[in-house]
Amino acid sequence: RERTSPGGTRPAVARARARVPAAYMPPADVSAKASPAASQPRDRWFHGVHAHFVPSMSRERDVPPGAAVALAPPSSLKDLDVYGTLREKHVRLSRGQIRAMYSDVRERTKRALAGLSPAQLRAVPEPSLNPFDWGLGHIAHFYEFMILRLLATETPEDAFLPGHDKHALFDSFRAAHDDRWRPAQAAGSDPGLAEIQDYLDGVTNALLDCVGRAFDANATTRPKSDDDVLLDPVSSYLHVYGIVHEHWHVEDFIQTRHTLGYAPPAFVPETPKTYAADCAGGRLAIQTTSVPTERRAERNAPNETQKRTHGGYVSVPAGRYVLGASRGDKWVFDAERWAHEVAVPAFRLARACVTNAEFAAFARAGGYENKTLWSHEGWRWLQGNRKWRNAEVGVDEASASRAGRNVDAPRYWVKAEKKKESVSGGSDGNASGVEGWLELFFDSSRPLRPDAPVTHVTWYEAEAYCAWVGGRLPTEAEWEIAARTDPSTYPSKSGDENATGSARARREYPWGKELPCASTRANLDGFHGGVADVSAFPLGESGWGCRGMLGNVWEWTSSAFLPFPGFAMDFPYRENSAPWFGYRKVCKGGCWATSAPIARAGYRHSFWPEMNAVYTGFRVAMDVKGGKL
Repeated sequence: RERTSPGGTRPAVARARARVPAAYMPPADVSAKASPAASQPRDRWFHGVHAHFVPSMSRERDVPPGAAVALAPPSSLKDLDVYGTLREKHVRLSRGQIRAMYSDVRERTKRALAGLSPAQLRAVPEPSLNPFDWGLGHIAHFYEFMILRLLATETPEDAFLPGHDKHALFDSFRAAHDDRWRPAQAAGSDPGLAEIQDYLDGVTNALLDCVGRAFDANATTRPKSDDDVLLDPVSSYLHVYGIVHEHWHVEDFIQTRHTLGYAPPAFVPETPKTYAADCAGGRLAIQTTSVPTERRAERNAPNETQKRTHGGYVSVPAGRYVLGASRGDKWVFDAERWAHEVAVPAFRLARACVTNAEFAAFARAGGYENKTLWSHEGWRWLQGNRKWRNAEVGVDEASASRAGRNVDAPRYWVKAEKKKESVSGGSDGNASGVEGWLELFFDSSRPLRPDAPVTHVTWYEAEAYCAWVGGRLPTEAEWEIAARTDPSTYPSKSGDENATGSARARREYPWGKELPCASTRANLDGFHGGVADVSAFPLGESGWGCRGMLGNVWEWTSSAFLPFPGFAMDFPYRENSAPWFGYRKVCKGGCWATSAPIARAGYRHSFWPEMNAVYTGFRVAMDVKGGKL
């Protein structure tokens, strides 16, 4: 996805972009002034990449009583989707549910950007991020051309941001990464922040207008209120997809503030409210507290006995696991299609993610110097950082670490100044953290907490650590077994749909089916202001006894991001997964900045293996000798 795509200088990105048909690539001469009238729309009927043209639908329209503008009927939208993904949709949400989801995600977006100046919103060019103002325009562009113009096909062409080539400016597959900082040269204009905000507000209001007009023509009962009116499954899906896309960018905005060293956002609303908890309209109330942000996670911290007993590994016997989405699931992304059975040998998995203290031991033992622990690609990445450090004379350690050019510890780690010994014999400079290290956290530095999960590690660093302790990263299937089953439901007999361990027995969340309350079960939604210790949130423990499998940090797996059997691209967002297959590694579980509607145990996310600006961590898996426990 564009929210996690690194800069255009990376060979893997260039290869992915090269897969886009030449007819749909940006023009070579990006310095020429672009003309909106001259921009060539891509034909959605032909299924071009990020197509923007919707064929005229001459069929009967759904016209609810009192509607001023007709909506495209679901049947017409389904005809545009040759892969048939819209025909799978079966969840109907009410007007009230969708309105609440729009309100919720916009409140999060505003909170993530609050306090930033116009100059900060444009930011500085950096390979792992996008300008904030570009992100806002891109969200609006996605809403307009992926959702609104499908639902309301008669929307005037110049209804929003007139005089600008919106595709050249905000289409993530047309706007080259570097061009997002120089829109005037690349697209012929540079809309101001107020114009971009008006664009986003205008498109959102138009979509809410669609929600108010939409209805289920097959409804047999009359709703009690307007909020209870049900939309058809296709309209429900399209609205939610746009909302989910904005949630992706909320996490991206928080991550970008961290990368650039800006002040952290205000993570919790000033007043109590309900927030969206899943993609099916579920809502939960925020449990407010007077405890400062940096200490909120302590409410869910275990006692000392729990800390001592929570370490170690769980042992999982060999079996067959159903990996992938089922057709009855309420929400499915294309990369999750479809459920298929895989054989999984017996394995052991760490009960918790690797901590800062544990990873510091790897660094102290010379892990970054021992080539035998690293893969060929990982060692090349590390040597590339060393070469950069040697060439950039005068760059201090903190600046290099913030830039992700780390060579002896994870990104954002910096060596603490040595202090004199205190009377008790301990260091008086880093008494509460990992000895010798500080971490750069947004616009400040703080002691590196020993029991917090190591974060901002690349796949290569995680792989090397696992080799150091005699283990490996878990496969995607192993991770899911530990997160979505328990000893009473796994393993099961192959092909027996009614057997325990089948797709029907899998958990939506590690703890069960209850919605992910950020105050008691998982570190999500940014409400806790950062990562919690790995043994926090005991109520969120999985059936196998693994903790922190939802929220806190994205967890690397050893699995390449590849399509499942039965894969079909989503409509209308065809680029959600397909361009990235084979290049990225699967990550699971979400992080502390992930919005709850996205976070579920079956969600397949992916990052480039060299990425370390994102909130990634990992846990260790072990093979079982002889294949049996």
